[in-house]
Amino acid sequence: MTFPATSDASPQREPVKPIELARLMLCLPFYIMLGFMVVEALLGAATTYLVIEAGRNFTKDELLIYDLLMILAAQSASYIVGAVSWIYAERAGFLAYGRYMLRFARDNRNQTKSLGDKDARERVEPFLTGETFYVYFNLLYEIEGDLRLLLGLIFNVIVLGTQIDGSLPIAYAVAFAVLFAMQWTMRKPISRAYLENQRMTNRMTAQGYTAWDNIFTGNRYNLRLWLAGFKGKLRDGLDAQIKAIMTKEGLSAVSAIVGLAIVFGTMAWVAAKNSDDAETLIALVATLPRQIEMTHNMHQFTSGWNELLAVWTRLRGVSANMHPPFDPEFEGRIKPDKLILREGENSSTVSSVDDAMTRVLAQPTGRINVRGANGSGKSTLLTSLKSTIKTRAYYWPTADRLAFQFAQGMEPEDPQDGDEPVPPPDPAKRPGFSSGERQLRALQEIVAYTDAAIYLLDEWDANLDPNNRAAADALVEELARRARVVEISHRDRV
Repeated sequence: MTFPATSDASPQREPVKPIELARLMLCLPFYIMLGFMVVEALLGAATTYLVIEAGRNFTKDELLIYDLLMILAAQSASYIVGAVSWIYAERAGFLAYGRYMLRFARDNRNQTKSLGDKDARERVEPFLTGETFYVYFNLLYEIEGDLRLLLGLIFNVIVLGTQIDGSLPIAYAVAFAVLFAMQWTMRKPISRAYLENQRMTNRMTAQGYTAWDNIFTGNRYNLRLWLAGFKGKLRDGLDAQIKAIMTKEGLSAVSAIVGLAIVFGTMAWVAAKNSDDAETLIALVATLPRQIEMTHNMHQFTSGWNELLAVWTRLRGVSANMHPPFDPEFEGRIKPDKLILREGENSSTVSSVDDAMTRVLAQPTGRINVRGANGSGKSTLLTSLKSTIKTRAYYWPTADRLAFQFAQGMEPEDPQDGDEPVPPPDPAKRPGFSSGERQLRALQEIVAYTDAAIYLLDEWDANLDPNNRAAADALVEELARRARVVEISHRDRV
């Protein structure tokens, strides 16, 4: 059994680009959603055409009931198709988030050196616990909303240009270009504002992870400190959010006025030019509500660019934290001269991490107890060993938040590969265990359902009473008869 040396510096991993994460949304439900959106826009444009036709028929004193029924049918169909498209939007969003979690798990599996890094956890964990989920859905909604507006504008402008006056499409094109240019010039300030907003919000969210312990223990001292930290981060988050929103909304208001002026100025010019053409004037009047809506949609679309930019900025935050950086001081926390490896009656001082690895691999089975004073790097040594041995070692850390069947209300089953579906937990079973019971049950599950060459057990007996400790020690002994066990014990082994 050979493994690479542990003393080499951890290689720098290639950063993940936001576009790679955005591509996770490209799936069959997403394409179906796009198809429904095109149909919805075509039906909306058909409604505009039917309104113009109804106006023309009115000038000819023809009956309007048929026209009204056709308008009702076309617009109703547009609404129905638009509603159905949301089903596939939701499916695409959930699938994208699921793919993200699988990608994160694949990329960071065995990156054990980041486990105990508090700063890295504070930066990254909010993305795993919900931030990325909302980022994907915000991005999806922005894309869907912008495409819906753009498609509606394109098809409706074609109808207006061909049925009323060719200058109307030009007016919309000019207004669109002016509004988009205004949004483009402000993209960087808005991006910076939203990136700072995300950073401050994540700091506030991370503070909430410790709320449970600080509130329910009832210690006034700790609660006062926690509340002071929470209030400070809450204020910082509010300030950052207000700055981000006002930066965007101020520009949005100005661009809306500019777009309205360009389009309505052109409509007035068309009306003046065709003052003696009743059919054209009635068509303008009939489509006035639609053109007001279109002008608003154009404003929404161009201002939505910065909304999209804001969400993209948040996705940049997700991608930047896909590969958490390693703590550069990690190996420095291991003090080899203060660590002792004890196997049976034999004890020896560790000279380096590579030396520890050599001793671990010297025998295929048996127990090695890692001893040393607090702060000597016992846990760090186990983490470093796991980082090198990877999946051929099973690592059970002190801060155990690992997933076990017993804790999820599941009946133990045959071991499955991590990529295979796991049966859902039974909601009728409400597991509730003391810390000692959890440790013993977890150890029983490890013995029964895992098969590794090396087991790295960090303070496996820390919360066990004498009786349960004896039972747990027997389980560790069972592991040691079939594999190599490197353990940090809360008490010296007797």
